[in-house]
Amino acid sequence: MYYAVIGNNYGDEGKGLAVDYLTLSGHNLVVRHNGGAQAGHTVDKEDRRFVFHELSSGSFNGADTYWASTFLPDLYKLEEEINDFAKVSSAPMKIFASPLCCITLLYDVYINQKREELRGEDKHGSCGMGIWEATKRSQNGFGVTLGEIRSSTVSELASKLSQIEADYVSSKIAKFGISEDLNLDTFEYAAILKAALEKHVVLVEDERSLFMFYDNVVFEGGQGLLLDTARDDLWPHTTCSRTNLTNPATILGNHGLKLDEAVYVTRTYLTRHGAGPFNEDPDLCFEDATNIPNPWQDKLRFGRFDSASSLIERAVKDRRDNCPEAKTSLFVTHLNETGDKVLTEEGDVDIAEFTKTAISAGVDKIFCSRSKLSNEVKTE
Repeated sequence: MYYAVIGNNYGDEGKGLAVDYLTLSGHNLVVRHNGGAQAGHTVDKEDRRFVFHELSSGSFNGADTYWASTFLPDLYKLEEEINDFAKVSSAPMKIFASPLCCITLLYDVYINQKREELRGEDKHGSCGMGIWEATKRSQNGFGVTLGEIRSSTVSELASKLSQIEADYVSSKIAKFGISEDLNLDTFEYAAILKAALEKHVVLVEDERSLFMFYDNVVFEGGQGLLLDTARDDLWPHTTCSRTNLTNPATILGNHGLKLDEAVYVTRTYLTRHGAGPFNEDPDLCFEDATNIPNPWQDKLRFGRFDSASSLIERAVKDRRDNCPEAKTSLFVTHLNETGDKVLTEEGDVDIAEFTKTAISAGVDKIFCSRSKLSNEVKTE
């Protein structure tokens, strides 16, 4: 089976929980296909909790991770995440990747954070992890792929990093009015990148054969539909990647494969972590241990959906426009926090009534989560 887990809103909907649920049984591969280490997908077990960034949210269940060519891994951060995960789980773990993946560099993170700080009250809502800057740098011909790192010596890679710093990074720092340089030791940094790749990542030339090896392939999206780069109406408070079904449908289609089910994840209320228009409801306040305030995104805000129908239609339209042959599911999380109701500006909607509305609108299945544990998810 081929699944795609998509955030239905501004992110932070519970995609980690959904991926964990879909990988509870079978031999699974989870594909990270957009964004990079900015993701913070939380998975809770009975006595353990972990926030995944580059590893898949199916890792507790032994699912392997694959970085598609549209993913932007940060090799510098990878070792830390792997070591932290090993403290809470002994599950076997493998990371595969396309050699065409362009990586995020420390230059990108630095420029990203400094630019957001300089915007002051006009922040875009960046996570501060360099994804936007990495995308633009790569598009301008200064990308560094995993394949290049594999085929280069440390000295050759350090030379390329120095060239990027001289020919691209320095001009960006000057253009944006950043007052200080990063002062990066390129040889030491190159050695860290090379070691991380060789130690932890297997590059895959035959993507189709990799997919066919598993019982289930789950595409784990980052962020949500309302942050998709094609949402010109919401610019500049959007991301630089496709957060919808575009990547999963394209990647599978390149190999003559088809998506079976699109799983759209939503809380029972609306959230936004980062700048941008948002109708915050001062009466709503929920505990969230993952989305803590930070200098770039500030605090997590809570609000209500315009209507139940708009929430449902957003998912149905994305599936219809990008992968009409797939089934549509809604994965509703945090039901325990709202008394089994979906909160809308038109009034709170009981989950039973919401399910009827969704089914009549073209949704095939509703997953309901009333706790943090995936083994307690129910299908309605």
